Amino acid sequence: MAYTINHYEIAKVKPGMVLGKPVLNRYGRILLAEGIELNQTLINRMLEQYITMVAIREELFYQNDRILLEDPGVFNYLGAVAEVRNLIKVIRHVKKIPVKQFKQVVETRILPIVESCAAINYLNIDRPREEYIFHHCVNVALLSGVIGKWLGCGKSEIANLTLAGLLHDIGKTQVPDEILNKAGKLTEREMQMMQLHSAHSYKLLSQTENLPFDVMIGVLQHHERLDGSGYPGHFQQSKIHLHARIIAVADVYDAITADRSYSNKATPFVAAEVLANNMFSKLDAAICTTFLEQFECFMLGNLVELTTGQSGEIIHLGNFLNLSPIIRCNNGELIKLCNINQISNVRAFIIPDHKASRDGSGG
Repeated sequence: MAYTINHYEIAKVKPGMVLGKPVLNRYGRILLAEGIELNQTLINRMLEQYITMVAIREELFYQNDRILLEDPGVFNYLGAVAEVRNLIKVIRHVKKIPVKQFKQVVETRILPIVESCAAINYLNIDRPREEYIFHHCVNVALLSGVIGKWLGCGKSEIANLTLAGLLHDIGKTQVPDEILNKAGKLTEREMQMMQLHSAHSYKLLSQTENLPFDVMIGVLQHHERLDGSGYPGHFQQSKIHLHARIIAVADVYDAITADRSYSNKATPFVAAEVLANNMFSKLDAAICTTFLEQFECFMLGNLVELTTGQSGEIIHLGNFLNLSPIIRCNNGELIKLCNINQISNVRAFIIPDHKASRDGSGG
């Protein structure tokens, strides 16, 4: 199930609502933890502590945005997540990858989204921390396919790239859960075991006949970095396959914008900044530039929440090397942000038809 986080004035909070973020008292201590279902007693306790605003977790389908509710891509996206969830459970038991079923997910669920004008906005759909791996596989597949489209790849290559993105972390099914879900820093030994997941993926895929080489090498090399600091082969520059370099960008972006066992999610703007800072060393500059130029187009018009509690629409971003968003707040006020960290959340929002023309330059 996908969720979004919406902020409510305390007077509008009702019993049965679920907290999307912890509620802190005036001393900075946790009064109520994330995930608690509220009753009237708990609401009264917040009133007694002079809490004025709380973050509420809501199922995606209860958002007021009709464009999001009616968009068929939402159902394809959530369907892909559900199918990947089931397939990963199968792999953990039988130690084999049902590649045919993964291909069906790509063809029937993900590629239609890749071709839509709203593609990367689906990445803003909130997901529970415990659902990370399922959404991450789908998101990396989706974003890899979209980047391939923007780079001018053919349909067959985009399909293979999307499949590689969907399978890129499948080797994590062979990593112990206590390492995958560890909240703290991994030990050196645990990190070594975690880094074996790329090789595990390749080994599992090697058991499958007629799987294209670019799918397998994209999966194996997606953690390689241009400066040789990656793994498992410490390859550099041209020795890293194009598909692996694309998946690397998609993987970094989505990981930063997700809640994981050991870290909280950052906004897409923080992720874009990380890509910009690494595009001349670890990540492919041409791929990052292509993605970041399109990122500006997709973010315009999106709804954001600020750390001040205000919310509004992005009407200007600036160059991706120097993001300086201007927000039109709900009350009509224009705010120019001097720091992207002033944005606390980007709501899941599907681009309406009148904005579709901005995607045309992407391929």
